[in-house]
Amino acid sequence: MPSRGTKQLNTLMKQYPSVQLATLVDQPPEGEGWVHEIKFDGYRLLGFLADGAVCLRTRNGKDWTAKFPSIEAALVKLKAQNAVIDMEAVVLDDKGKSTFHALQAALGEGGNRDKIVGYAFDLLHLDGKNLTGLPLTDRKEKLERLLKDSKPGDALRYSVHFTENGAKMFAKACALGLEGIVSKQAAAPYQGGRERSWLKSKCGERQEFIILGYSNPRRGSRALGGLYLGYRKAGGLKYAGKVGTGFTMASARALTERVAPLAVAKQILTRAEMGGLPGAEWQSIHWIKPQLLCEVSFTEWTADGHIRHPSFQGLREDKEATDVTMEKPVAVQQVSKRQSGGLVLAGVNITHPDRLISETGRVTKGELAEYHLAVAPFMLPHIVRHPISLLRCPSGIGEDCFYQRNPGKGLGPDVHPFEFRHNGKKYEYLYIEDEKGLLELIQMGAVEIHPWGASIDAIDFPDRLIFDLDPAPDVPFEAVKMAAQDLRRRLQKKGLGSAVKCTGGKGLHVTVPLAAKDKWTEAKSFAAAIAHEMADAAPGAYIATMAKAKRSGKIFIDYLRNDYTATAIADYGVRARPGAPVAVPLDWKELDDLESANQFSMKDVLERIRKMKPSKAPRGQRIPT
Repeated sequence: MPSRGTKQLNTLMKQYPSVQLATLVDQPPEGEGWVHEIKFDGYRLLGFLADGAVCLRTRNGKDWTAKFPSIEAALVKLKAQNAVIDMEAVVLDDKGKSTFHALQAALGEGGNRDKIVGYAFDLLHLDGKNLTGLPLTDRKEKLERLLKDSKPGDALRYSVHFTENGAKMFAKACALGLEGIVSKQAAAPYQGGRERSWLKSKCGERQEFIILGYSNPRRGSRALGGLYLGYRKAGGLKYAGKVGTGFTMASARALTERVAPLAVAKQILTRAEMGGLPGAEWQSIHWIKPQLLCEVSFTEWTADGHIRHPSFQGLREDKEATDVTMEKPVAVQQVSKRQSGGLVLAGVNITHPDRLISETGRVTKGELAEYHLAVAPFMLPHIVRHPISLLRCPSGIGEDCFYQRNPGKGLGPDVHPFEFRHNGKKYEYLYIEDEKGLLELIQMGAVEIHPWGASIDAIDFPDRLIFDLDPAPDVPFEAVKMAAQDLRRRLQKKGLGSAVKCTGGKGLHVTVPLAAKDKWTEAKSFAAAIAHEMADAAPGAYIATMAKAKRSGKIFIDYLRNDYTATAIADYGVRARPGAPVAVPLDWKELDDLESANQFSMKDVLERIRKMKPSKAPRGQRIPT
């Protein structure tokens, strides 16, 4: 039977599943309301105490209690029935500086784990009370008092904060050779995930990378030549460069023992994707499963996304490979616009802007709202005064998401109801007219926006046709692109111009703008005829029926999105999928270079539209008779 302490421990760990993370900025924030702490170079831990039972858990949920016996013993000494403490496990040198190298050595074979110290900087729970809603300074005051009264010893120490000017604090930290500082809003609550009430400023470039492969040494007795590194981008892997320094003889041997069992025969990236490595080097790479992470310091990012002058710091086992992206600093001026209570955009208050929407890519609700404000001039012409269906994910992508198309509670004043009748039945949908309505959708937790194919002003007459090219899992993306071009040519022969859009998923949409003068039945019949024409012409490549059992190796020409009440993802619409990819309309000339239907992130789109002007709605066409 589990002890009472173990049961309470499990309850606490469910109640506090994740740590709060800091957003990287280009310089520390200024002004009142911020406090600054030293950025430690170690492993982030949540310490749980319940009736004498203790658990030390990493940021990705691993139980590492056994790795830190001195910190475990210190937690047991606390004068508390139960507590949850946020801390960093570090090893200090003789100058009081923490280094990841030293921590790795202490945790390694023959290392002295008693040298490991836990620096506690936040208190989430104490004696049955959830403290996360309190201001940071109140939580830290309680933490300092707890540690002072308990005298847990040197293994658990209080992390002090400073109220002095952030720039001065940062300069001092860098002069001392520290990693940087973390700036926190003094009055902010504690929220799991990457938040903008905590900001980190680094003295140098450094982050974790995915190990894609390794090489043998060219000469000498060292066990390892170098590591080939990558990171996640747009759902795939991107090459970051090679690190060949920072290893000792012992660490190189230990690394070889870790990577060798992960060997795979198939290359992870192509030679072109790795910048065209010399032939001999390319042939010598030992590829491994892309799941092992390492920490690397470097001087800068190059224009093509590679790192300069990298140096290996150690393996990282407290993070997931799916979370590793290019970490670029945000301009602190953007962050300073946000208030702890919310973010105001176009007069709409976006509450909890730092709430994480997607763990992959660390996308927040505030970033989602800012994205929609930026793309509104491009997005709105295709969705205003059209009934819409929403995919709402109030707790983020991957959690409990649900569709909504009918009015309900929590709607903003600029999200309107629309009532109509069809075949004797009454329907009530939602629609918007401007950017305020768009932002109010995001405020209410919407991630995906799916407009109907007709305006409320002419609900029985569609203003576009959509063909959804939906490939089976075994169909290469090149075949989908060829299908789009095939469909375009068939439409041209019937006198119809068309546009193409990557869906943010796995397929493509081919769209025909209509003049809203043909009825839904006529639109659906015409689309069905085109789909069956393609399936009859190439039955081995296409299918026009939904039967999944028959779709293996084929592309489903989905014409059913042209039915009454059917919807499709909006142009520039975000998808509720890891990384929040975007459905982006393309010029037909861009199709050749398109690598996947989900390759565009919100940041990619913002960079793309910076050079564009919103275009007028294309001329509507009549369905040929």
